[in-house]
Amino acid sequence: ICLNALTVAMLELPDAMMRNLPGILQQLTKIYSAAMLSVHLLEFVSSVSREHRLYANFLKEDYMTLFAVAINYIRFHNNQRRRETSLPAGSTLSGAGDPRRLSSGGASDNSSAISAAAKTSVSDVALNQYVLIMAYQVIDVYYLSLPPATKAEVVDNLIMGLLQSNYSRSGLDEANAVCLDMILQNYNRTSDEIMNLSESYSAEDLGPVIERSWLQHSAIVTIRAQTHGPLAQIIVRSASGTTSRIANLPEEVCEKHAERAELPLTSPPVSPGTDSPNSSVGHSAARAQARGRSINRSRRLQSLTMPGTAGMSAEGSTLPVDSVKRLLRGELIQNAAAARATHLPISFGPAPCLAQEFISAYQGLQNIDPPELLPPHSEAVARSIRVFDSTITVDTHKVSVAYVGPGQTTEREILLNQQGSLSYWNFLRGLGNITRLKGMKGFSANLDTSGQDDDGRYTIRWRDLIAQLVFHVGTLMPAREDKHEQIIRKKAHMGNDYVQIVFNESGREYEFDTIPSQFNYVQIIVTPVDGSIPNRDEDATWLNRETNNEETQFVQLYKVKTQVNPDVPFFGPAMEPKLLTLTALPAFVRSIAIHAAILSQVFSSCKKVNSSAAEFISPWRARLRTIQRIRLYAQREKARPLPVSSGTPGSGA
Repeated sequence: ICLNALTVAMLELPDAMMRNLPGILQQLTKIYSAAMLSVHLLEFVSSVSREHRLYANFLKEDYMTLFAVAINYIRFHNNQRRRETSLPAGSTLSGAGDPRRLSSGGASDNSSAISAAAKTSVSDVALNQYVLIMAYQVIDVYYLSLPPATKAEVVDNLIMGLLQSNYSRSGLDEANAVCLDMILQNYNRTSDEIMNLSESYSAEDLGPVIERSWLQHSAIVTIRAQTHGPLAQIIVRSASGTTSRIANLPEEVCEKHAERAELPLTSPPVSPGTDSPNSSVGHSAARAQARGRSINRSRRLQSLTMPGTAGMSAEGSTLPVDSVKRLLRGELIQNAAAARATHLPISFGPAPCLAQEFISAYQGLQNIDPPELLPPHSEAVARSIRVFDSTITVDTHKVSVAYVGPGQTTEREILLNQQGSLSYWNFLRGLGNITRLKGMKGFSANLDTSGQDDDGRYTIRWRDLIAQLVFHVGTLMPAREDKHEQIIRKKAHMGNDYVQIVFNESGREYEFDTIPSQFNYVQIIVTPVDGSIPNRDEDATWLNRETNNEETQFVQLYKVKTQVNPDVPFFGPAMEPKLLTLTALPAFVRSIAIHAAILSQVFSSCKKVNSSAAEFISPWRARLRTIQRIRLYAQREKARPLPVSSGTPGSGA
């Protein structure tokens, strides 16, 4: 399978790709042992996720195959880590890192060889972490795109795969913990609801309020209730996101009480001490459906095997009913039978009491520790929550776009450009949405949003379920010959981006250091070529309509290639030039830019530490660590002895 060719074909020949994609994915589950190949494979699967039409007709089995592709890499990565920890210092596995480089260590008297080894080590660490991050992102973006009914069908296998791939023998890896949080928090949400979630939390103006917070597993629930009114703001903060809603507490209490009263008398939910692990949670499906939630009355992990894990059977094997509770406490659930799949009961139903309907961070999830009230006057807890709220919930990337006109070769000429060709503007329109900078909410890539238009009036912005991309478009930023400060400001934005897109119509090759910068890691060069192909697409969009001539029978081709800083271990589908039409060009370039931005962030993080122990911490993991600190602060507050009064009886002290 030529993955680079498939990346082009999925955009140029989407109908053919749609028919063949399930079979292609089946083949990909068998490939997960070569580091360089894994980069291409995961980038291909990630690129497919941004073209929803390609997998709009996927069945449960197709999604299970997709998740198996990602989990195979997570498992392989963690198994490799275990083997590396058992090797002597100075040696690495032959399968690690860039296979084009030497992988064996050892003593050397040559200082340049030592320097090269150190450089290789940083690149290898960054590349391996990038592969791991891409595997989790594949899980995240496909799971979040599913409707709740399909999530219910695949969640069993997904959680089993995550547990089986866990690196730690004693607890959940951070990456698995935040992935599990994402799964549970978004179980009942549609992709549209997830896209509409606010990127940041803000306190609603409710007047005087009483505020209390509860900690449950890796999430915090805060209720800000009006002192003299019925309204309350309910905020749920978790590693994978923050939600906020306004509730009329008396009305909701009456509604929930009525729903619970209508439930038929049944046996209570399964408890950790129950001897029958096959018991049902009870008749909560009617209540769940009445509330419009697509959840099952009782969800229990079935004895199913992940695609690509043949031979692993869970038939006849069970685990304690409190497995989810132990799992959410951070304990890894092990199956005594080494050859059998891990088996967990996931159950949804009514909360143990009415109060927990409001203060539970995981609505409807059974077998989870009850919420714990956080100390209301702890400055350490309050400070940590403020830090938590300042941490973003989606990956953010900034990429510069430069236009090089005919005959232009210098940095100044390029930075002064305020116009471009028709092809260039059509390409820009395909990269994302044109957005007014004034008042723009969320991530702005440091562009001026005050309304003074210091960085122009508009920018190009794009986002999906897990990432947001803002472009520093040179031709949309002001730059006059007589205003040197504008040129400096534009260079500051574009020069600080790891990834540059260059639309080159100069008629000559674009040199890597044309706009020099220490952050210049990856350049994506787009060049019109002298040639065209017949336009056989009757539904060709505006992207290919370069003229108003209805008799036009040919479309322009564009060459895309990447230029990379030699220290950066980036590959991508355009290391060798690719030819595309303007219809497919923007999506192809944007996908390369996103992957290059992720790798550049990982590489930069590893480069600062310059150690095999270097690690890139994602926003979700940073939020999880903040919650863990809050838990420690709360435990210390509880353990602190109460102050002893110095007064004597009758003294009024």
